[in-house]
Amino acid sequence: MLISAPRLFLHGAFSGPGAVRVAHGRIVEVLSGSVAADIRLDHGFLTPGLIDLHNNGAFGVDCATAQPQDWDRFVAGLRAHGVTSVLPTIITAPLPDLCAAADNVAAAMARHDAVLGLHLEGPFLAPTRRGAHRADWVRDPDEAALDTLLNHETLRRILRLITLAPERPGALAAIRRLVAAGITVALGHTEADAAQMREAAAAGARLVTHVFNAQSPLHHRAPGAPGVALTDPRLFPCLIADGVHVAPEVLQIAFAACPRAVAVTDSLLIAGLEPGATQDFGGAPVRLGPNGVGLRADGTMAGAGITLDEGVRRLIAAGVAPEVALAAATARPAEALGLADRGRLAPGAIADLVWWGEDFSVRQVWAGSGAPAMGSIGLSRGTETARDDLLDLDERPTTEIVSLFLAQEVAAQRALAAAAPALAALADGVAARLRAGGRLFYVGAGTSGRLGLLDAVECGPTFGVPEGLIVPILAGGEMAFLRAAEGAEDDEEAAIAALSAHGLSAADALVGIAASGGTPFTLAAIRHAAALGALTGAILNNPGGKLGEAAQIAVPIASGAEIIAGSTRLSAGSTQKIALNILSSTVMIRLGKTYGPYMVDVRATNEKLRHRAIRMTAKIANVSEPAALLALQACGMHVKTAVVMLLLALSPEEAAQRLAQTSGSLRRALNERSRRT
Repeated sequence: MLISAPRLFLHGAFSGPGAVRVAHGRIVEVLSGSVAADIRLDHGFLTPGLIDLHNNGAFGVDCATAQPQDWDRFVAGLRAHGVTSVLPTIITAPLPDLCAAADNVAAAMARHDAVLGLHLEGPFLAPTRRGAHRADWVRDPDEAALDTLLNHETLRRILRLITLAPERPGALAAIRRLVAAGITVALGHTEADAAQMREAAAAGARLVTHVFNAQSPLHHRAPGAPGVALTDPRLFPCLIADGVHVAPEVLQIAFAACPRAVAVTDSLLIAGLEPGATQDFGGAPVRLGPNGVGLRADGTMAGAGITLDEGVRRLIAAGVAPEVALAAATARPAEALGLADRGRLAPGAIADLVWWGEDFSVRQVWAGSGAPAMGSIGLSRGTETARDDLLDLDERPTTEIVSLFLAQEVAAQRALAAAAPALAALADGVAARLRAGGRLFYVGAGTSGRLGLLDAVECGPTFGVPEGLIVPILAGGEMAFLRAAEGAEDDEEAAIAALSAHGLSAADALVGIAASGGTPFTLAAIRHAAALGALTGAILNNPGGKLGEAAQIAVPIASGAEIIAGSTRLSAGSTQKIALNILSSTVMIRLGKTYGPYMVDVRATNEKLRHRAIRMTAKIANVSEPAALLALQACGMHVKTAVVMLLLALSPEEAAQRLAQTSGSLRRALNERSRRT
């Protein structure tokens, strides 16, 4: 499989266009330039999958207690956000509990390649810097404690990273023993001064856990843990990327100062839940507070409530260069943990790929196999995909169900925003056809077709559009607006017959609408229109669909899986409705149907619209409403004619003639007056 993109993230920088060839779950070739591909991404860029080295849980799943089905939800949720590798983190607990947690993580590793192993954050921490860790559970890293951990076969096998305070008695010897056992050591929750930090690095420590948080401070004459973390080339400093644990300005300084800085989340099981949600974490309650932060009852920050893709966006918002933010979430964590097969686009690497939009939101994810990752939330799945995290949807509280729908709508609107350039190109193309005397055809089936019909009907009174200028073609005919005609979407001949009956020609524009991107009725219409030489566009919710390939201008809106699988009247339908509103309104603006924010071609066919016409005329012409009404009555309630009559002191007939000379453009008619005077 070959995937092409306008840009690739290679060697810490953007290059492109290019393509990545995948076979048997591995990248086998990286190509530069424009190439014919199996999957053609028409905007944004392609990066390796994100790697989160510090993650305590998310989506209601606590890594310390997760059962097999919980891990499924956890991994799927992360993958939907571009996180294809994760190091589950277990905080301080009694040693037997840590061993039991290791068994759970080992079971997860057997089910999911994304789970890299185990990160123990504790229990060998400084009591004064324990943060959210229970004081009665922290202890020295003595030989007995290490024996308990390393003699547990499963824990010894899967332990990849352990965080400890290097100033505790026996810590340096513990670091050497752990490193000799193939376990990476991070320094954190520590009062260590600069000298003690350097001694730990010399003993083999490789990372520093959540720099600036729960450690000795940075001072201009005492660099403390942060100063050494950011300057010692033996250490990879990890920073929580939420912009709350570390201020945005400090994040900017840290990532500018250190080419090894790694972005992590330190997320908790409350990540992805509603603000205010409270869960038990590490033996005490934690609440999801403002800005995605986990708080203990006393206000102590216990961790973050974001996923790593959000961390990347927050780093960029803080002023960190996009290339640096992405490297900090891909190549750098891979190097820090010695993962040679992840974090980069290169032959031999695991084919964990993320497609990003220009707004740095995740559009789609491929995890190893080359197939799109079936995530639990986000934008990586097609509209027909059932979300595994919603198998208990019908058992959830009503307020939570409503919140889920609203959250999906927000995500879908981000996808629509990313399609703005394509939508603008389509609007310009349609406006050019209509300006030259052509028509606009909307074609669709089911919800998509009904939305096209609705937009066509609404343009009449709103913009004074003559009947027949915008032609809606709905599979099953106009009666399908009121009564479902599901089988009609497969009737290709009916689409061509309907277009022929309306005399579609090369002068016209046709926009096909389909959430799936492959509806036969709509696809046949686009192909028929293209064969005649008409302008063709497509609005679809599954990027890479056949409609997008067949149309001259595709507007792909990767709105993702619906809350109710396949019910595209939901967020897919919402984005289509808004896209059509924007398309037709922008076309009408280009055709002079508006003046500033005023719909000056409105048909004043009822009392509400008559009052609107009076107010518009009075405002634009700077006259009283009674004077505006008299002018409108003299001009057949036509706003543009009344305004020209009032401002240019013309008769109704002369005003109408002036507008005709400017093709109905009020602004041009008034601007010509200004140039003459």
